[in-house]
Amino acid sequence: MPPRHRPGRHALRNTDRGHTAPAPDSANSLYPVPARTTAHREGKPTVNRHTAPSPVLIAPRYLAGPDATATSALIQQLQDDQWRRESFSDCLVFSRREPGGLLEALHTPAGVQRAPKKGRESSWEFTARPGPGEAATWSVRFAPKTPPELPAALAAALTDTDRVADGQHSPHYLRPVGRPDEATAPLSAAGWIHVLTRYEYAWYAPDERALVVTGTSDEHGHGVANWLFAASRATDNITLWHATAHPRTPTHLIHALCTAITDPSPVLRTRPPSHETGPVTTARP
Repeated sequence: MPPRHRPGRHALRNTDRGHTAPAPDSANSLYPVPARTTAHREGKPTVNRHTAPSPVLIAPRYLAGPDATATSALIQQLQDDQWRRESFSDCLVFSRREPGGLLEALHTPAGVQRAPKKGRESSWEFTARPGPGEAATWSVRFAPKTPPELPAALAAALTDTDRVADGQHSPHYLRPVGRPDEATAPLSAAGWIHVLTRYEYAWYAPDERALVVTGTSDEHGHGVANWLFAASRATDNITLWHATAHPRTPTHLIHALCTAITDPSPVLRTRPPSHETGPVTTARP
């Protein structure tokens, strides 16, 4: 995590470039491998039993890492909210049209083969535009290893029925942005440390393992640079994951992401993160 005495210079090193990783193997499967006979002794089979890892609850959620089950739940969430699902090349494309707006989500599944014995990890990109063929108003990108709860929070905010039915003419996800401090209220409420420099606003988690950054405002009080959400390993400050949001991303959507990253509720995973991630709170469900 970047030291606060050097504002404006974030030492998080991103190891996700290229989005390549070894293809998943059976050790990472969410399901048990059937028992198989490996030898016979005195006429009786010796059975090698493989069992699935025991589920564990992990907090804080920004250190919980990716999860296949949570990703599947996000895909189902989109379909339940009437996003149209299509396949394009090796990716899944979701879209949701309404008068005056078009939402799109591009999902790269884990393990997509791009080179021998190598595959990309799961990632998401959400985009909003006034209609088909028109320029995107904003986009939010989630790098591999981002906890699925963050893109799920954005997807839920995009289809929030209260905002859809608030009587406005344009879709809520295409409206002008507000002030950054309106978006970051959940960070302040959760006790995150606020650092203001000439060029950016930064909020650090109490354990200094996660941060949210945006550029300083223009004369109208609006952000002028991408939002950055990120978490780092305890051992060497290498980035575990990061997400970026365009400055024109509506304030209430950034607010939803800030709420998700500060949510103290533990999330279910099939196994704890690696020791390099650093201390986390774990419990059995």
